[in-house]
Amino acid sequence: MIKKRFIAGASCKKCQKQDVIRWCKDNVSDQEWIECVSCGYHEDKAEAVMAAEHPQEAADSVVKIVQFK
Repeated sequence: MIKKRFIAGASCKKCQKQDVIRWCKDNVSDQEWIECVSCGYHEDKAEAVMAAEHPQEAADSVVKIVQFK
């Protein structure tokens, strides 16, 4: 299944129109790309970005509340 979401305020690199770019992700292959619904411009996410490891949040991360008087 392919997930598609518009990117508010984004402009197309080819036709320069605003609010016509959508981000797409294929859940089966984990491929990501952007495409313009106006002119058909298409750009795949760079392989270096796709292959990068993303840091995981520490299990012991706790939000602390500080009270001021």
